[in-house]
Amino acid sequence: MARTVKVAISVPTEGHTVPEALDSLMLLCMRLAKIQTESKLLKKDTQFEFYFQSMGRLFTPMARERLAEIALEMKMDYMLFLDDDMVIPVDTFEKLFRHEKDVVAALAFTRNAPHDPVIYQCKEGFEHGREYFVNLPVINYPKNQLMQCDAVGFGTVLIKMSVYEKMAKPYFMSTAPTGEDILFCYNAGKVGAKIFVDTSCKVGHLGNPKIVTESTFEEYHKDRETKKGPYVPKEDYENCK
Repeated sequence: MARTVKVAISVPTEGHTVPEALDSLMLLCMRLAKIQTESKLLKKDTQFEFYFQSMGRLFTPMARERLAEIALEMKMDYMLFLDDDMVIPVDTFEKLFRHEKDVVAALAFTRNAPHDPVIYQCKEGFEHGREYFVNLPVINYPKNQLMQCDAVGFGTVLIKMSVYEKMAKPYFMSTAPTGEDILFCYNAGKVGAKIFVDTSCKVGHLGNPKIVTESTFEEYHKDRETKKGPYVPKEDYENCK
């Protein structure tokens, strides 16, 4: 019997999507429409239904919160978060979905220099009478591999809705001194979710005015000595936390 997979394509937007991102999103939606149609007509074992939702002119954590609530109400199986400043290859969904992970992101980098990858190892503890939480970017990530980490940026990320069902609300809104995406991953990890990034699935981040990609990051870092956030295989880095 065929299974039906319902996916919410979820776009938080501040209301000023630039043409390059809009063109990318339109091409991706055309690809998803083709996947959905073929999966139904050819009666494939996995049949897809894609639903598009956006939330604009709203504080980004609140937009993500509301988009997640709507996806849960609609009984989606997955959410594909796409920020409105990303350039996304048309096969991005297929590459992320094939892993069938709780949370899996495409490889992206920060818009501003030094253009670090939005892949993080996190650590919390108690020192000098107060709690602390730090997240370090993974600079020396493995190329073209699926790797497990503690947190990822949500510019392009596929999330199983079952993760939300194990978590308490709010999912994204908080007063924590870190990004809502990093906080979500950290809290998801506490309920047993596994966080991954596919470094072979590369997306562009629209900078000002250039598009930030892996080659941008490598060019900036080629002469930069850094010890921040080395990649440590998952099986070896439990003692680093």
